[in-house]
Amino acid sequence: MPDLWDSNPDHVFGTPGDQPDPALNGQDDQTNEVKLRNPSGRLRLPAYILIALVIALAAILLVAAGLLLAPS
Repeated sequence: MPDLWDSNPDHVFGTPGDQPDPALNGQDDQTNEVKLRNPSGRLRLPAYILIALVIALAAILLVAAGLLLAPS
């Protein structure tokens, strides 16, 4: 963020090439990344858990919609 109260015109805006160090914000840090495939290319347990949760959520939504739209 530029210091707008700075009277030195060289310090108001950075050069277009100035980029913050990407390692400082932690977005590119992949140490906490959960890998869904093992080195041989097969899915690991977290991937199967995510798939099962999506299927369960879809089933719950379908049952809820069926109950709401069913005639009494």
